[in-house]
Amino acid sequence: MRLVSQAVLLFALAGIAAAAWVVVLLRPYTPGSTLGYYLGLAGGVMMLVLLGYPVRKHVKAMRRVGPMKPWFQAHMVLGILGPVLVAFHTTFTVSSTNAFVALACMLVVSSSGFIGRYAYRQVHHGLYGRKATVQEFEEHMRNSERGLASLIRALPAAGEALEGFRDEAFSPKGKGPSRLVRLALLRFRARSVARGIDREVAGLIHREGPSRGWDARTQAKRIRRGSGLVRSYLRAICAAAQFELFERVFSLWHVLHIPLVYLLAFSAAYHVLAVHMY
Repeated sequence: MRLVSQAVLLFALAGIAAAAWVVVLLRPYTPGSTLGYYLGLAGGVMMLVLLGYPVRKHVKAMRRVGPMKPWFQAHMVLGILGPVLVAFHTTFTVSSTNAFVALACMLVVSSSGFIGRYAYRQVHHGLYGRKATVQEFEEHMRNSERGLASLIRALPAAGEALEGFRDEAFSPKGKGPSRLVRLALLRFRARSVARGIDREVAGLIHREGPSRGWDARTQAKRIRRGSGLVRSYLRAICAAAQFELFERVFSLWHVLHIPLVYLLAFSAAYHVLAVHMY
């Protein structure tokens, strides 16, 4: 299912990129033409409607108007489609100061939305789930470690590599920016560790497999299982070590995103007013 979703997303992005290329190259319409006007209108209405989610969330009288999940889903979808339509409205050019300010605000708010979504998913169970706790990530890490016990006994070097990565992930060394950078890059370091252990596991299976009567298919299956166990353990370490970082990022994002949304609404309203007056 995940692969299908990714394929659909890539197809949609490719279609948008191709359409943008046609608009930039052929200029089939202008921002002030009928098509350009209605693209901008549709995009603006979408971004106005997406404000319904924070209103539903914070206004007491609205809290019983349906569950939060569909409101949040609509907020995310409209937060993508609205800016895309507005970008096509501009034909990817900016001809006035107020248009530039409105477009810049839109891009900042849209970008911050993607950042917030990513940080949210790191500290919650799924996109709409309850907030996770660091204890849950640590328990997952311990369970993964127990599953790796036989592999570590057979490959002491792999055990040392995993222990070294864990010590690195939870090391209190470094303060401020240097520690944040180390935590932010932890998953890239995990991939490097995983690739090194993959080679060790594959070598062990290929050496020991024939003497145990394992054919090529069985060997490949055991290599994949070992690789999966290693990656599950490394992901658990990363999640536990980075939890506090993402929790802070999400809190900071939540403080900044709301005033940015209001700034976008104000700049968009001013742009519409300026266009119709002048």
